[in-house]
Amino acid sequence: MIFKVVWWSIKIIFVCLLVALISNQEGNTEIIWIGWKMEIPTSILVGGLIILILIILWIYNLWKMILELPSKISRLLRENRQKSGYNALAYGLVASSAGDVESAQKFAAQAKRLLDNKDLTEMLSAHAAHLSGDKSAAYKYFNSLADRKNTKFHGQLGLMRLAIESNDHKEALSRARIASSIQPRNPKLNSMLVVMEAKQDNYEKSIEALQKARRIGSIDETRAQQLGASLHTKIGFVKLEENQLNEAEKSFSLAIREKTDFIPAIIALSKIFISKDNERKALSLLSKTWKIQPHPEISKTLKLIWKNERSSSNIANLIKLTDENASAQARYIIADEAISAGLTGEAKDQLSKVLTKEYNTTYHQLKSRLADKSDDKSQSNEELEKALNANPSQRWVCETCGTTSDIWKIKCDNCDRIGTLDWN
Repeated sequence: MIFKVVWWSIKIIFVCLLVALISNQEGNTEIIWIGWKMEIPTSILVGGLIILILIILWIYNLWKMILELPSKISRLLRENRQKSGYNALAYGLVASSAGDVESAQKFAAQAKRLLDNKDLTEMLSAHAAHLSGDKSAAYKYFNSLADRKNTKFHGQLGLMRLAIESNDHKEALSRARIASSIQPRNPKLNSMLVVMEAKQDNYEKSIEALQKARRIGSIDETRAQQLGASLHTKIGFVKLEENQLNEAEKSFSLAIREKTDFIPAIIALSKIFISKDNERKALSLLSKTWKIQPHPEISKTLKLIWKNERSSSNIANLIKLTDENASAQARYIIADEAISAGLTGEAKDQLSKVLTKEYNTTYHQLKSRLADKSDDKSQSNEELEKALNANPSQRWVCETCGTTSDIWKIKCDNCDRIGTLDWN
């Protein structure tokens, strides 16, 4: 405002100076028009014309300002309305994030009334309805968002979450696939899709999603290896049920490539080798794994290769495969075999090599069995009591919830997570 006043003052001063300069100049101007004759000093004529032009310009600007006044008032009201609408939208999003259901619904209604932006207002309304538990309204809003180009991705995500909450996993997977086609490199969605495909027994598609998630870096490589080994192993078991040995062999080999000590795949692949009379290959695979990750199933499968009638021979072969610094689990398996074969001396020797810090339930159970062999009931009971308070034996454990299982499964029975059971 001050700038305008100064500017107009400068212009008036300039005009006055110009008129004063011209008025000091000598000379007259003669005007003849339709029989009329008029003579006037040139300086006054020029000054008058300049003043007349300025008056005309001022009147024009005044008239223009009067004409534009309604539109300016309308624009100002519209801007204030829009500002209030965006404020309501922002407050609604904050309330939604904080879990304030009532405030989120209130601000969503305000934003919808004040703003002419269906994408943003319906998104907030959808979240507010979802937060309040009104699934019908949330479904309507998310469905509307899914039908529009700019909000299709988030609309599909919202519908996916509603389907998950309703335990409609098939619908959830369908929505996730559509969302993934819209944003193929979305990290969170890709990692979710790996698990969702597996839960619907679409193991091949789950592996495809896993490889995609790896490429874009949306999944930790250690977790990816565990998932990859689990998925390929499950596919291998499916192929075995369909009597497709060659395909099963490929799947188990891929599982071992993902994780070299993955017991379920190693045992299954070894048995395929044995069925194809390729015992040398099976022995090599099992022997290598025994040194890394001893497991009772490995010793059982080795017996199929050795074909020894005497248990002592099998035990001797196991001892040859076992390094001096082998883990306690290897000692426990050999000791168990030795006790069953009546070789208590060998069993005691194996248990004596177990470090104190490695004692667990299995150790004390084996000591109790040895005491029974010696008819030492007191010692047997004492070891059984120790077993109750000792660290648990190795078994299949879910890394997520800690639930144990007697056999390996691709899915935890308790938390429903995929590829979380590990031998430890």
